[in-house]
Amino acid sequence: MTNEDKAVNEKALTRRKKPSKVPHKVHVYTDLCKGCGICVSVCPTGTLQLEDYAFSVFGVTSSVDAEEYCIGCKTCEMRCPDFAIRIDEEES
Repeated sequence: MTNEDKAVNEKALTRRKKPSKVPHKVHVYTDLCKGCGICVSVCPTGTLQLEDYAFSVFGVTSSVDAEEYCIGCKTCEMRCPDFAIRIDEEES
């Protein structure tokens, strides 16, 4: 992981406030993800992080770091240029 990727992760962590009251399931399709970091940078709660991933063409992918913080805004899903993220509201 590059220093730029680490900086994106650190910035994402500063946006965490408190866990969401409505649980959401975050799906990251690593076979589609190129690790561009757009989802990490736009997530308002720091739910996603970049991580080293040996099976990725680019060696890095997005991952769900703290799903309980997801508020279901779907900003990451809408901004992902590779359609590699899906957010579902969990049924209670």
